Amino acid sequence: MIPAGTLLYSLIFKENQVVQSESGAVTKKLVELFKCRAAKVKQAGKYLVDAKELFHSNTLVFKVRYNKLLSELLIVQYENLDYKITSFDRNLFNNSAEITLEKINK
Repeated sequence: MIPAGTLLYSLIFKENQVVQSESGAVTKKLVELFKCRAAKVKQAGKYLVDAKELFHSNTLVFKVRYNKLLSELLIVQYENLDYKITSFDRNLFNNSAEITLEKINK
């Protein structure tokens, strides 16, 4: 069980959906599925070296209450930035899930 007092952060889960306009044009649009509260898991950042350049990995780990709509195909909005889910670990014993997010560079 996740104590309610530790759920300090708000996450918005979005999904890419195909939308057709009145003229028949088909476009992909991010549609909000649901919002939930989350607790941030402490984690040390990683510095990666690629082609002799130093990069800081933009990953976050959150613990949320499990929702049947959760999947690795969703986009998560946190503090007006979009993240993709790289890892999804469900805990059956306390109905929670730990998700690892990586920032999407636009």
